Amino acid sequence: MLQDIVTSDEQAERYYADRLWTFETLSARVVATAEAAWPPGTVAVIDRMGERRRTYHDLMRDAAGLAAHLAAQGLVAGDVVSIQLPNCYEAVVAAVAAISRGAVVNPILPNYRESELRHIFFTARPKVVVIPATYRGFDHEALLDEVTAGRGEAPIRVVVDLDDPQPMAPESGMALWRGLSAASVSELIFTSGTEARPKAVMHTENTAGFAVRATFEALGLGRETVVWMPSPVGHSTGFNYGMRAALWHGATLVLQDRWDAKDAATLIADHQCNYTLAATTFLGDLVAHCEETGISLPTMTHFGCGGAPVPAALVARAEQVGIGVLRLYGSTEVLCATWNRPDSPPEKRANTDGYALPHTDIEVRDDEGKALTPPAEGELYVRGPNTSVGFADDPRSADTYLEGGWVRTGDAVRLDAEGYLTVVGRKKEIIIRGGLNIAPREIEDKLQEFPEVRQAAVVALPDERLGERGCACVVLNPGCSLDFEAMVARLREVGLATYKLPERLVLLEELPVTASGKVQKHEILRQILGEAAR
Repeated sequence: MLQDIVTSDEQAERYYADRLWTFETLSARVVATAEAAWPPGTVAVIDRMGERRRTYHDLMRDAAGLAAHLAAQGLVAGDVVSIQLPNCYEAVVAAVAAISRGAVVNPILPNYRESELRHIFFTARPKVVVIPATYRGFDHEALLDEVTAGRGEAPIRVVVDLDDPQPMAPESGMALWRGLSAASVSELIFTSGTEARPKAVMHTENTAGFAVRATFEALGLGRETVVWMPSPVGHSTGFNYGMRAALWHGATLVLQDRWDAKDAATLIADHQCNYTLAATTFLGDLVAHCEETGISLPTMTHFGCGGAPVPAALVARAEQVGIGVLRLYGSTEVLCATWNRPDSPPEKRANTDGYALPHTDIEVRDDEGKALTPPAEGELYVRGPNTSVGFADDPRSADTYLEGGWVRTGDAVRLDAEGYLTVVGRKKEIIIRGGLNIAPREIEDKLQEFPEVRQAAVVALPDERLGERGCACVVLNPGCSLDFEAMVARLREVGLATYKLPERLVLLEELPVTASGKVQKHEILRQILGEAAR
């Protein structure tokens, strides 16, 4: 099931010929770094708020031990290894070990419970499951017992005691395998829950490896980079643009488990971190902490930010405290397709999601699928060596993976004459009011400029006469108030067209978000309309 790769033979031959795909695996890169001539003490991973450091030699040894142990238990190439661990060294060891044996890594967010795990396990059918004994007071062993009861042969279980971390397996004395085939599926990553039914996205070492190489090339980063990663490694952002990006380039990965802006600032300053990819929520909290305490973080020159609206005002505030924000566009299906560069014009860095990464093609198409000439507005399609190779056991693949290697993203975007992309919103989130299209992102950006507003999301509510009406869902800053009439009046003042004005205001204590910081609009609708909104 996981080997039904949709990349055409012609495309693959071209990517290999141009050395965009290189046959390398993540485990091979770890071995190369550990065996290279630079100092054997090169640090691979820092976790536990800086208290624990592990070198590439440590990682190679520990991954080899776990890989040998799993092989002795019956793990073979193509088997799925589900890893439900927080941001910790053990998660890195497990991923490298699995890839070294040609297995498929299935990262899982540690806050997932029975409902999510049943869906994931039904699709992935893991041979091995790596879990914490307990995490944040929750018993993961009992959860696994419940989810796997009565489901045939139980998966091999590897349990990590996060309170008393020990090697995950005895030293084997064996060398770490470099991995088998870079062309086979090696990642099975579920989308983050912005839709009610997450998709199981398949990547290979070729597609994911190219993605992180292209990113570092475009941003001018290399082995000297220090990667700070607060996004969960159980999600594509943390797994690929944190863990994989660092290890692929022989860089140092600084993992933050529990989100706290003060801790984030400490880690960045103590370890001179200069790159990350994280959602707007993380950036906003970090900037606010810097402003409140008067500190600056001048080493953080490459703060990649996307997955949710990134207000231009927040980009400007970040620069005032030393943080260089580089807006981007990406998804689990295509990884990152566009990214602002450090030398992009200031107005582009503040107001767009960047331009295409090397060797990545982007097109804007109309509702009939016809490519439009920039400047244009429509649906985004992406093609390149970075795109995933299908959904596992999901009929939605047919509507997403198209002839010629194009991936239909479902995102409504604007592409300007200089090639800079701006995400307007999910195409299916576009509000159609009386036959007129309204992009929620435009209204959200304006609402988030209100000093009273901490977060904003605009959703479509059904309407018998007009089809849909816009509803503004707002989280206010402490001690602030906002009523409907004042909101509408101020949106008129900033030039919002009358038909785009929200026709309802809902005040929420918080917006439901995924662990990676993306707003779950289907959950907002469920709260407003009830379970029928699903």
